[in-house]
Amino acid sequence: MLLNVWGLIWPNQKKVLGLVPATPEEKAKAGRIAFLASRTNTMLSIPMLFFMGASSHGAVLFH
Repeated sequence: MLLNVWGLIWPNQKKVLGLVPATPEEKAKAGRIAFLASRTNTMLSIPMLFFMGASSHGAVLFH
């Protein structure tokens, strides 16, 4: 997820926010890429957080 943020989301967000020069077409494409990468991060973080919490309670649940 770290690579997703620093490799996809942040560079594309810089284009959308105007911190990096880009044409309107590039901004639209960058916005879509950043949106999909952000959504992927959210969907991957839900099971990760579940398993992080479940691992500390495994002895109680699976004893």
